[in-house]
Amino acid sequence: MNALLYHPKGHPDKLAYGDAPAPVPADDEVLIRVHAVSLNAADYRSMKMGMIPKRRIFGADIAGRIESVGKSVSLFKPGDAVLGDLSNHGFGGLAEYAAAPENALALKPESVSFEDAAATPLAAMTALQAVRDQAGVQPGQRVLIAGSAGGVGTFAVQLAKYFGAEVTGVCSPGNIAQTRSLGADHVIDYTREDFTKSAQR
Repeated sequence: MNALLYHPKGHPDKLAYGDAPAPVPADDEVLIRVHAVSLNAADYRSMKMGMIPKRRIFGADIAGRIESVGKSVSLFKPGDAVLGDLSNHGFGGLAEYAAAPENALALKPESVSFEDAAATPLAAMTALQAVRDQAGVQPGQRVLIAGSAGGVGTFAVQLAKYFGAEVTGVCSPGNIAQTRSLGADHVIDYTREDFTKSAQR
């Protein structure tokens, strides 16, 4: 299969286009034909720290269609459109095919493109863990989201609103309209106001 492989002398950024054997899924894994992949912090930080995937193929966030399933897989069938985060499962998204355990995947809604789906998993899960699991946001609370226009921030704004909070986003002037469109009740332009010096909490 075609893949972008890690190569110390590869260009650009130590990646080189090449050929690699297609992965063989284990009993609890599925084989996915990758339609879209997005690059994020898990990819470049792992590469920077020298944590190279065993197969030398980066690409954590993917979206694609299942080609085959292992004998113990029960959640998916061939033909299902899925998205997932492979950062804890050996990466592998920068290739024609990737193998992943079923618990790393979710069904892709029909209304969402493969490209949008591939840009969702890591950022959305990070926001969900922060807003729901760590902060335990409840209705009526006031939540400040610094970096409301970033990958995690855009999901955090929407999730905090979903959980009933009054949301203030902090971003640059060019992202104020976007932050408001995601549901923020208030927006602070960090180039004009230092929210850490505000009397409001």
